[in-house]
Amino acid sequence: MVERKKRYNSNLYSIEGNAARKLQAVPGYQEVERPNPRQQTRREVQKRHKVNSSMDIVSMLILTFAIAVTVYACLEYLSVQSRVSQMDKEIVQLESELIKIRNENTSALSEIKTSLDLDYIYDVATKELGMVYPNKNQVIAYKSTLSDYVRQYKDIPEVESSNIIDKIIN
Repeated sequence: MVERKKRYNSNLYSIEGNAARKLQAVPGYQEVERPNPRQQTRREVQKRHKVNSSMDIVSMLILTFAIAVTVYACLEYLSVQSRVSQMDKEIVQLESELIKIRNENTSALSEIKTSLDLDYIYDVATKELGMVYPNKNQVIAYKSTLSDYVRQYKDIPEVESSNIIDKIIN
């Protein structure tokens, strides 16, 4: 047998060898065996899995709803973006059409102005057709209500001329 040496110090008692007593052992204390998580029964695992899976279903539904809302928002954004770009193209097209029409109007107006010689018209009207400018008392003023359009409901009364020649002739 192995010889055991005993030592005694004032605060320490120890025995060397394999039969050394535990220093902080409590008499009557039994250690409770804790189950090893790897050795759990199948029922316990299924029970815990059911509890976890029900929480997983709720989380999955919330996640699915959030993804659906995000996808819908993205599709709406793309739709609005495409409409805006389409309207921009239409605006550019209409602006170019407006510029084209303005240029055509300007050229037509300049063509009309160059084709009409107002001096020639005045000469023909006064010399060949015998037209004259009206006197001040022959001009009848009227107020235009809406536009340059005038509707005549009855004949305009003739004004007696105040020329001496006209009085002699009559």
